[in-house]
Amino acid sequence: MGWLAAAGLSVAVAAGAQPDWPGFRGPHRDGRVNGWPAAMGDPGGWPESLEERWRIPVGLGHASPVVQGGAVIVFSREGDEEVLRALRPATGEQIWRASYPAPYTMNPAAVGHGPGPKATPDVAAGRIFTLGISGILAAWDAGDGSLLWRRPPDPRFGGADSPLFGAGSSPGASPAGDVVLVHLGGPDNGTFAVLAAATGETVWELAGDGPAYVSPTVVEVAGSPVIPTMTEERIVLLAPADGRVLWEMPFTTPYDQNIVNPVVLPDGEVVIFAGLGSPTFAVRFREAPDGALSGETVWEAGESPFYMSNPVLAGDRLIGFSERNSGQFVAMDPGTGADIWRSPPRRGENAALLVAGSTVLALTDQAELLVLDPAAAAFAPLRRYEVAPSPTWAHPVPLGDGLLIKDETHLTRWNLRLE
Repeated sequence: MGWLAAAGLSVAVAAGAQPDWPGFRGPHRDGRVNGWPAAMGDPGGWPESLEERWRIPVGLGHASPVVQGGAVIVFSREGDEEVLRALRPATGEQIWRASYPAPYTMNPAAVGHGPGPKATPDVAAGRIFTLGISGILAAWDAGDGSLLWRRPPDPRFGGADSPLFGAGSSPGASPAGDVVLVHLGGPDNGTFAVLAAATGETVWELAGDGPAYVSPTVVEVAGSPVIPTMTEERIVLLAPADGRVLWEMPFTTPYDQNIVNPVVLPDGEVVIFAGLGSPTFAVRFREAPDGALSGETVWEAGESPFYMSNPVLAGDRLIGFSERNSGQFVAMDPGTGADIWRSPPRRGENAALLVAGSTVLALTDQAELLVLDPAAAAFAPLRRYEVAPSPTWAHPVPLGDGLLIKDETHLTRWNLRLE
């Protein structure tokens, strides 16, 4: 399994071309944009306004679109069906559409988010992997949308195939496309598994805790490939080859809402973890004599807890969106956890963050897109754009000369006119 084969690659993309964005938060699930025109990474290069190129209805849901092989892939709900469609980036014209029955009754506490899918598709080696809100896992042919395989409900989960607030852990395929990471199951009962991409058969699994809402991937920690993720009640670091637990600790949040993806610092030794109502903290890992990992907490930041928003590394700063004060942007020193700046309060419930050159793009759930200079001495957005008429929980997705924004029911392509 060639998990780390593409980890250091940055592909140059000409202006107007469509760089691949094959899964949740990009090729490496770190929110980092490579290949945009150079001016898009320049704080002074952003235009006063964006140009709407097209806007089309694509169904209900907050799964992010993905871009692969010159097509935009969108996963959503229409009535009692979950729908997968491919679109032409230039026009929004539909290339193909596929669907399956997926009736779903929402937890009353999550009604405001709607019954659409939350987990973002992942694309590799000509296959698209989707996880619906009720826990239906499927693989599709990226060329024509034909169904390749689907995992039926697992009787071990007692009929509960998704967490309380719906499945939100995006599948993650290896760069070679031979296997896919998934966390399946429901409250108090689930399995973290690596599946064969061609068949859906289990390669290995770690049964036990129910799934959280973290989207797993493979990174290098202390010199070895590792899957750092969360279950309902734990933080775990797993060996990709066989699922062996290399390190774990208890970690619980209200209503079992472990959501924030761990952040690995460039040294490959320190990993930052966060969760609702808990201090954000960093752990330094070393290889233990038995081949496992030992971990030592190096800092805690009790004033900067993160809830649903994944922080990003931008230069020598960690930029995040804290749950404190009704939503607040924060810049932190990733080496110490110390605050560098904070935004005014009441920014919203969530912000989806991307790093583009020396700027950070922040899309709030209130459909405001901010362009930030993370190196600034204080919170001072360089640009503000209104990009949708309904809530925007999905991550923005870069195109060669623009952005895709998924709101509650529509997808919009915004063009960037360089200054």
